[in-house]
Amino acid sequence: MFFHQKNIEQDQNPFFYYGGSYSGETTEPFYHSGLMNYTLRVSVATHIGKVRGNHEDNFYLEGLCLNDIFRNDFSATYTTRVSDGMSFAVFDGMGGAAYGEIVSEIAVSILRKYEKKLKKADGTRMLDQLVSAYTTEANDAICDMLTQKHCAVGGTTFSMLYFMGDAVKPYYLGDSRIYCYQSDGLTRLTRDHTVANQKVDAAIYTEEEAKRSPDQHRLTLFIGADRKKIGLNADSRPPIPLEIGNKFLLCTDGLTNMCSDDEIYELLSQNYFNKAAVLIQAALQNGGADNVTCIVLEVLPDALSEEDK
Repeated sequence: MFFHQKNIEQDQNPFFYYGGSYSGETTEPFYHSGLMNYTLRVSVATHIGKVRGNHEDNFYLEGLCLNDIFRNDFSATYTTRVSDGMSFAVFDGMGGAAYGEIVSEIAVSILRKYEKKLKKADGTRMLDQLVSAYTTEANDAICDMLTQKHCAVGGTTFSMLYFMGDAVKPYYLGDSRIYCYQSDGLTRLTRDHTVANQKVDAAIYTEEEAKRSPDQHRLTLFIGADRKKIGLNADSRPPIPLEIGNKFLLCTDGLTNMCSDDEIYELLSQNYFNKAAVLIQAALQNGGADNVTCIVLEVLPDALSEEDK
């Protein structure tokens, strides 16, 4: 399920505009919520799972990422009042032996190189260009490494959420997902890049048949997929307006293969402090068949602003 913007005319919504009328913006239309002051609670958790012998997932939170000190089991929570220009991402490495770990680490290390540029991105046009430059550079580096290792198949998924003013913009490659939780439902902001979804589009599978098919796990796009090195662009969606109470979830398929969207919605609706850790535990209780990584970003009222009232 995708996020659909409300059908509101410009004169009915003072925050609506076509980005192309502003410096640095693309022509994609999106809404502004007008939300200026808020607190962002960030929770992250990762676990090797109950079956795999190595942990090929990774994550990125403004420079913080998975390392050998806490590789197999880690969780943390913090809050920040400065989220504009911040980016959060999850990765699910593939490649066999230890190469899955290596490719996700390469993807994270290159994203760290773009941290300062991303923070200074002037509008969605520049942001798109930076993300495209990042995915292309990461793809080239991973392809070079896999060629040197004589590894025929390998790469990593990539799902990133970027905070820009009163909105967020998602980017993704592969089947690591981004969701938006609101009190009235859970909306998936990404579409898995899989053979199964291609067959749904071609009317070969129904949605239910796709879920049961082995094609559901055959990726069509990911970082490391383009051996021809002609440039790899991430898929994206128009910016999504921020509202108090929004909860955004970035996760690898170690969660979504173990927990249904209904289960995820129910857990996000509860008042847990570290929601990412709770989701990880649910995946483990349901079998923990894969590495699993979650980031939950919760938009809360600004504490300082509340004290001033």
